[in-house]
Amino acid sequence: MDFVAICKALGHPQRYALFLDLLQGGDSSCRSGPDPESGACCVVDLTVKHPLAQSTISHHLRVLADAGLVQHDRRGTYQYYRVNEAIWDAFRQHMASLQVCHGAGRTLPAGRIP
Repeated sequence: MDFVAICKALGHPQRYALFLDLLQGGDSSCRSGPDPESGACCVVDLTVKHPLAQSTISHHLRVLADAGLVQHDRRGTYQYYRVNEAIWDAFRQHMASLQVCHGAGRTLPAGRIP
């Protein structure tokens, strides 16, 4: 997991909003509801809530996928995206473990997490 890439991916307001919708299982964005098995949401459905072109949403989701935060699969002509729970949990645990370092002998974690 690349901690810095995840921070960069979530640093864009639209990507962050899209990720939050997927994190909530797509309930707030999917017209027909998220896929009941995986919580995945179709790109077309995300265009309803987010006033962006479908190609722009696809680009943002691709950046999130490149960072490892979301997974996708093609079903016919549609792409469905869902949160990569393992990466998200590891990222949250890493964030929770960060501490402000005061004094010598303590080092900050590197950008990559094993």
